[in-house]
Amino acid sequence: MNDWASRRRAIYLGATILLLSATSFAIFWKFWYMAPTCSDGYQNGNETGVDCGGSCSLICRSDVLKPIVKWDPRLFEVSSGFWSTLVYVENPNTNADAVYVPYSFTVYDEKSKVLEERKGATILPKNKTVGIFEGNIASKGEAKPKRVVFELGEGIIWNKNEEMAEDIDVTHGQILRLESAPRVLANVKNNGIKEIKNIELIAVIFDGSDNAIAASRTFVETLKKNESTDVFFTWPKPFELGSKVCEKPSDIMLLLDRSGSMTSLGTDPPEPLTSAKSAATSFVEQLSLKDKIGVISFATKSKEPLNLNLTSDFDLAKQAIDGVSIESGSTQYTNIYEALHSAWQELVSARSEGKSSKIIILLTDGVANYPKNPDGGTEELDIKYAESLAVKESSDVKKDGLFIYTIGLGDKINESFLKTIASQKENYFFAPMALDLKTIYKNISSDICKEMPARIEITYKIFGDSV
Repeated sequence: MNDWASRRRAIYLGATILLLSATSFAIFWKFWYMAPTCSDGYQNGNETGVDCGGSCSLICRSDVLKPIVKWDPRLFEVSSGFWSTLVYVENPNTNADAVYVPYSFTVYDEKSKVLEERKGATILPKNKTVGIFEGNIASKGEAKPKRVVFELGEGIIWNKNEEMAEDIDVTHGQILRLESAPRVLANVKNNGIKEIKNIELIAVIFDGSDNAIAASRTFVETLKKNESTDVFFTWPKPFELGSKVCEKPSDIMLLLDRSGSMTSLGTDPPEPLTSAKSAATSFVEQLSLKDKIGVISFATKSKEPLNLNLTSDFDLAKQAIDGVSIESGSTQYTNIYEALHSAWQELVSARSEGKSSKIIILLTDGVANYPKNPDGGTEELDIKYAESLAVKESSDVKKDGLFIYTIGLGDKINESFLKTIASQKENYFFAPMALDLKTIYKNISSDICKEMPARIEITYKIFGDSV
């Protein structure tokens, strides 16, 4: 009897405890329990970090690749006393946008004194490289900005983005009004099905060496689906397009006539030889850094060894040109055949660059009259024989892919012969006087060097409703 009473009391007690527990749990669940969220400040649910990872839209910083600063920030003088700066930053992640990216630009003068510090925040769209731009940086007093340091701040916020990127086309024209107030016209088109808001566009101008030389920024507030709009990037003053860069480097052999007739206008200094050498030197000064130059002077024979084998040392080239002189003690004829042959051999030697254009520039003030006709005869027959050898040699040279320019100086030349030697008739130049040679060499330089045009690159970021 006592055992049953004890068991009954235990059953009642257990039921009471169970009821109280259930009641307490129900009250807690109703009034105090909160389900895990992505903004409760705790790592709960399926999160891999505090309010990030798992099913949360925010991505934990440990789960993304860091942004990559592509190059040191560039500094541009926009107008007198005002500057702008730009840097390119890449987001290498394919499914994560950096929706909040703090950054700073610190501007220093030539004495490494801080002139200004700019802090801001931007976004980095997934899998893109975009520009970060700061403008209207004023120089203070006589101190001018010299360099800039860019830093990404702490606390970058990452957000999942597995949607297709916005379908935007950005096209542009060439630089207009380059000599006064440069401007670039661009067109922005929304090919998507949704309206896009707050588009930031940054245009960067690169010179032929691919150096950034100018930048400008503009905005488009809204762009409806299938809508396009024109935008302008402007600069208040011209900017330098940098040093000349050719689309293709050249290996060039300068052939200079040093026969006796090159002193026909005077011997102290020898003229027209002195003026011809000065013009040839000016040509060397117009070469691009990737070009090579060689020098051959010729009369009865070509200079052996050459005055200068192919080299990229332009100072040596100037010295070689300056050293060209008339041989004394014997009559000097004009052997154009041998000059062409020597230049050809040098341009196919190991000193020549395989991808370079091969150019011969021949200057003479007389007719080809050597080698002599082996069958003997008159001076007229000697000239005919020497010219035929030179024409045959030039034909073989051109078949080998080399290009020939010819310059006839004075009134004792055979223009028809020199036009035949040249690769095209338009590549023959007549110089009535030695003073015309600098202009002719400049024209040849421009013809040889097809300059790389300035490159325009436009990047964009879409801030949407967050701005």
